[in-house]
Amino acid sequence: MRIERINNGLVLDHIKAGMGIEILKLFPTAILKTKIDYASYVDSPGHGTKDIIKIENLGVDPKILMKMALLAPHITISIIKDGHVHKKLHPKVPPLVEGVITCPNPKCVTLQESYLVSRFKVDFGEDGRSRQQCLFCEHIFYE
Repeated sequence: MRIERINNGLVLDHIKAGMGIEILKLFPTAILKTKIDYASYVDSPGHGTKDIIKIENLGVDPKILMKMALLAPHITISIIKDGHVHKKLHPKVPPLVEGVITCPNPKCVTLQESYLVSRFKVDFGEDGRSRQQCLFCEHIFYE
């Protein structure tokens, strides 16, 4: 199977093998009506194995960018215009993330009070997994 070039859109590369499907879930279902190439467990000299996603005619949403960085800290996002790489992004996760993550704790006040904006302290362990702590209920979870 070959992954074809795209003229305009996004190329998501250096995704941890097996995480590509989680990245695709971040996008609205409307993208299912466009061309998407997805390859999982592709051999890579520098990363062992990785996933690659190419999405035709899609722009970058900053909130989705942040979620992608949380799921795949080493992700490279190439913006393609007229068949060429227009720009490469290497999103970094700041130590404090607001309004991007929803707390999984069912008792968290942010789920009860809609005016509150979620706030999470984020760091990464030696294994590359993100550790996220809600600043309202102090619940800790890992991606």
